[in-house]
Amino acid sequence: MPRPHRSESQTREAVGMAVIDHVAQYGIPANPSFPMEQIITAAGISRASAYRIWPGREAFVAFALEQCAAGRAVATLDSALLRRLTDKALAIKGDAVARAAHFLAASGDEEVTLLLSSPQWRAFVAFRAIAAATDSDDVRDAVAQADDEDLARLTRTYARIAEAWSLEPVDGTDGIASLAYAAMIQLRTTVAAIVGGSNEAVARRRLRSTLQALVRGTFRAKPGTRVSARDVRRAIASTID
Repeated sequence: MPRPHRSESQTREAVGMAVIDHVAQYGIPANPSFPMEQIITAAGISRASAYRIWPGREAFVAFALEQCAAGRAVATLDSALLRRLTDKALAIKGDAVARAAHFLAASGDEEVTLLLSSPQWRAFVAFRAIAAATDSDDVRDAVAQADDEDLARLTRTYARIAEAWSLEPVDGTDGIASLAYAAMIQLRTTVAAIVGGSNEAVARRRLRSTLQALVRGTFRAKPGTRVSARDVRRAIASTID
């Protein structure tokens, strides 16, 4: 049966998805290589079409690594789930710090669920794993850029959450950036550990406990302020970029 005609962009998309599926299942060798023939066959692409776009191994490896690096750009928690998590946090006993800690720990746990279900994120985990071992400046630069972008996003998000719960950093504004960095490392470490075969329940429990401790150690309630449930819900909704 003849293969359907595809444009170059459609071919790239199909092969990119096949790369992600392959890496999510098999990982990436420390010296990055990809079985081009196997991947293009899985994508339903002819050798002639593939070699017109990627004339050699180096071009295909560069493309495959780009797909893995882009894997971190998966969807974040949706507004309906954030509303449910916010309402649960508002209902618990305790002060604003305790409620914010509960919210962030629950959000982190839900994000782990989202990331574990994503072949794209599994591919990015594999991509990060080779960064320390590879001699490729491009790989290391891509990981560093991903870290910088994710840290900036988390810092903005945590600043909005702190404002929503009328919290202020114990150690000044740098406290939020430090919390964001620690949370990013914890989330990535948890996902990588579970993907690597660690006990999922234990890893998740450790993540929730660590995130709550980080929030309690970073924030305090602003003196003389009252937390409005309506304002909290509105501010939390604004964290979706």
